[in-house]
Amino acid sequence: MYRIYGHENILNIFKSIVFKNKISNAYLFVGEEGLGKKFMAEYFAMMINCKDNVSKPCFKCNSCIKMISKNHPDVFFIEPEGNSIKVDTIRYITNEINIKPYEANKKIFIIDEAHKMTTAAQNAFLKTLEEPPLYGLFILIAPRQEELLPTIVSRCNVIRFNKEDKDTIKNYLVFEHNIPEKEAETLAYIADGNFEEAVKLAKEEYINLRNETIREIEGVINKNDFDVLDKFTFFEKNKDNVEEILKILLLYFRDILIYKTTEERTFIKNIDFLENIQKMSSKLTIYKLNNIINRIEQFNSQLKSNVNYQLAVENLLLDIAGGL
Repeated sequence: MYRIYGHENILNIFKSIVFKNKISNAYLFVGEEGLGKKFMAEYFAMMINCKDNVSKPCFKCNSCIKMISKNHPDVFFIEPEGNSIKVDTIRYITNEINIKPYEANKKIFIIDEAHKMTTAAQNAFLKTLEEPPLYGLFILIAPRQEELLPTIVSRCNVIRFNKEDKDTIKNYLVFEHNIPEKEAETLAYIADGNFEEAVKLAKEEYINLRNETIREIEGVINKNDFDVLDKFTFFEKNKDNVEEILKILLLYFRDILIYKTTEERTFIKNIDFLENIQKMSSKLTIYKLNNIINRIEQFNSQLKSNVNYQLAVENLLLDIAGGL
């Protein structure tokens, strides 16, 4: 359950902190979504309160067992209610931090998506963060430190999470999600070092969407002008997934462009579609590939405004098929 994949540098930081007993009162874990920040925050909390004198965490002591079951009386998990963490939640934390731990050395608050604290909540939290009791410990989790007040960040030790290599992601899929090794290797290329993205990619509905998207867009390239408009049916059927479709398209055309310019398979993400990519690269010029990528990005921006969906899709299809 607590096998760690990657994060060697961060684990070394944790071990040094715990071994030297130099535990600060606040840490900020930053990095894009899907890199395992929350999991590692729980692991760090388990290490800190572990009762074993040698191996931390030991997974056997009373504290570790309660952490595994998420039933530790001195470890609190704070998450947004809806789209925000409100000031009432911070007041609850403030009241709770003033009560000494029941059984642990540290009373730990793991605040997930800390960037979703309202301005009032951040200001209220800052007061708590300025003078916490010695037994108090906060672990904040956010994608970027810039989304928090600078005064909060300045009182935290920042630990940065980076993307993992493809072998780490592949092993995670194989051993934790029982994905066949060859399939896991392909998914690891596409996931680009992100655990959460890899798990999403492994789901059957996503695999089907990806396969159908690539098949449909290849049909657009092979058709002439207004014949492509019948492809709108696919976009209409998958309107709720259009953002994922655009990500698939951008990655696919990026692969074609890379192969067109380098004839090198090393950097191809959609490695299972290599033969298709090779064929498409012979049909499309570098100029057109760049224009297609720019047009897809433009369409993605249009979706965020009040645009006629059918008209926007049809114009995109015509531009892709017609040479822009």
